[in-house]
Formats: sequence, C-alpha cells, structure tokens
Amino acid sequence: MTVTLTHNIDKIVSRLSTYERVEVPRAARRTVSNLGYDLAKVATPQYMEAVFDRPSPFTKSSLSYKVTSDFEVRLSFRENVGKGNDPARYLYPVTKGLPDNKAYQTKFTRFVRKANVAQRYPIPFRKNLRQNSRGKVMASEYGKALAGLKRTGGAGKTGRGFRYFSNPDNRGRSRITTRQGSFFDIPEGIYRVKGRSNYPQLLFTYSKQPPTVPKIFDYYGFVEKNIRFKIGPMLAQNLR
Repeated sequence: MTVTLTHNIDKIVSRLSTYERVEVPRAARRTVSNLGYDLAKVATPQYMEAVFDRPSPFTKSSLSYKVTSDFEVRLSFRENVGKGNDPARYLYPVTKGLPDNKAYQTKFTRFVRKANVAQRYPIPFRKNLRQNSRGKVMASEYGKALAGLKRTGGAGKTGRGFRYFSNPDNRGRSRITTRQGSFFDIPEGIYRVKGRSNYPQLLFTYSKQPPTVPKIFDYYGFVEKNIRFKIGPMLAQNLR
C-alpha cells in the first residue's frame, strides 16, 4: 500500500515571475515534505479515528513518508512487523479501490492453518477473552492460546494453569484426545480448561469460510483530495 505523491504544478508555475521560478525546486521539495508529514502524522491518523472503531496508536502511527525527489514524496504503511500484525496487510482488505475483501489472516490464524491444527478460520468469542480499553481482544490472549496449542505433549498447562485444545485437531495429538475424553462432542472451536475443573471454555469459534470485511477506508481518495486542496497553498507559502 505504497503511494507516490506527484502533482502537476504547471498552472501554478505559469503565474510566477522569473525569479520565483528559479526557486521552484527548493520550494517544491519543502512542499512535498510538508505534505508528506501532514498526511502521515496528522491528517491520516485523524481520518482513521473517524473511520475505524477506536484504532490503536500503533495503527494510527503506521504510515510513514519519504521524500524521493524535489517533486515527489512516497507514503507507505509498515510491513514485516516482528511482533504483532502488519498494518499494510490488515488495512488492505478494508481499503476502497483494492481487490478482495477477505479479512486479514492474523499470525494466530496463519498458525492454526499452517500447523494443520484445523483448516478453519478462528473467530474470537469475546465474552470469554480479556479485552483492552479499546474493546479489542488483548494480544496476550492470542499468545497464550497459541502457546497452549503448540504443546505437543499435552493440552497446555496442568494443575492450576490452563489447558488449551482445538476441536478438531488434525495433528493426531492422541494424548490430548484421551485426556479430554468426551470434550470432543462439543462444537468446533478452540477451548481452554482451567486447572482440574474439566470444564471447557470456548475461546474461538471456527468458520469454514474466510471472514469478509466492508471496504470503509477510502485511503487513496482521501490522499488525492488532500493533494488537490493543500499543495497549492503550501507551495505558495514556500515560495515566499
């Protein structure tokens, strides 16, 4: 989701004096830098707050800019995030003008499918998961479930801790099947059992089809509108 901002300034230049035209490259570079900063650090984060339901600070700060020439600045969302999920990827499905509206597959979803826990799409059952102040499922909840499902010698922690299991689980974890016994007549999903209670608590339901999301983020249209209305006054200011 990289955007390179360019704009035809011929009409503006045609009204300038000879002296002012000499200053155009310098003023244009300052202008595209100002515009890139405004879009990445001010305007787009504000637009996100208007469009999304309580976007995280990480999402709002994920857009960066780089001046590539006197007349060009490049905007791009963060990619290849070490921990967590890539803004460039999870914003893609909700962005107008881009193909495909299948919801972004989080690292947790990709693990469930790649490890062949289940060829399903986990959907959070929010009632049983801790949420942060923005109403989002906490990252630690995903982390604990993932760690529990990764254990190959059992269903996660025992004793006073938690045990995690999936129904179905295509990995043939025989010890878990024996241990959980009749748990496998419950609906499909990812569960945890606390301590010795033997009571399964649903954490994620399973969907056979990838979830879809509405395209509500008119990023490209928003950027184009900002260029159209802001670049002229910014350039005029930088030519003074």
